[in-house]
Order: sequence, then C-alpha cells, then structure tokens
Amino acid sequence: MTKLLHAAAVVLLFSGPALAQEFQHQRRIPHRPDRPSIREMVTQKYERQEELLTNMMKQRQAAVDDHLSGRKLLGDEEFARHQRHVKGLHRKLAAAKQKDPQLVKLEIEHEIELQEKMMAGEFIWTPGAEDLVLKDPWGG
Repeated sequence: MTKLLHAAAVVLLFSGPALAQEFQHQRRIPHRPDRPSIREMVTQKYERQEELLTNMMKQRQAAVDDHLSGRKLLGDEEFARHQRHVKGLHRKLAAAKQKDPQLVKLEIEHEIELQEKMMAGEFIWTPGAEDLVLKDPWGG
C-alpha cells in the first residue's frame, strides 16, 4: 500500500510541470453569471452616452460660469481649456442625438465583436504600446 502511494506521489511530482505546460494559459476570466454580459455592458454604454455628455457639459459650464461671475477663478489656460471642452461636448452631443439608429446598432455590434475577440485573446498587446493589434489569422 505504501509503495503504491509512494509511486503515485512520484508520478505526480514528475508529471506536474509537464501537465501545466500542456494547458494553454487563459489571460482573461470567462464570463461570470453574476456580471452583465458583453452585450449588456456595451448597450448600456451607448444608452448612457447622451446622459454622460450632458452631465459633463453641465459640470464644465458651471465651472466657466463660476469663473465669469468671480466665485471660483480659474487660471487662464484652465479657463480656455474648459471653454474648448464645453464646445467639443456640445458638438459631440449634437452628433449623438442626430445619429441614425441603424448606425448605432452597427456600432454596438462591431464593439461587441471586438470585445469578444479581446476576451478570446485574439489581440496582441505590448506594454507601452498605444493600441492593440489583431493577431495574424494565418499564424505568421
């Protein structure tokens, strides 16, 4: 009996690293049922976009108004940056409101597809790089 246990322990000790190398490392955790799916997260992001832009615009506009009224003075550069940001947010909000619903659906589907590819590890990311690169589908 002890020889059998000893033999099993030896087999486990020597076969451990070999078995570990056979399994492919999974970089991302699989979908957990307690978290929303990729589709739900992307859809919520697009649904909240107008609200988020509106809130950001209100905050920046309040800071500009406070500066102009003398309540909270901003530096010249910061004041100019806030004004530019408010103009950019107005432009983005107008574009978001005028966007065709079919185009929004296509954008959502495209983002879902990219998220799924990223979860499957189909992108190469180099630390310090600015973007992800799709792995070569032909293995080269």
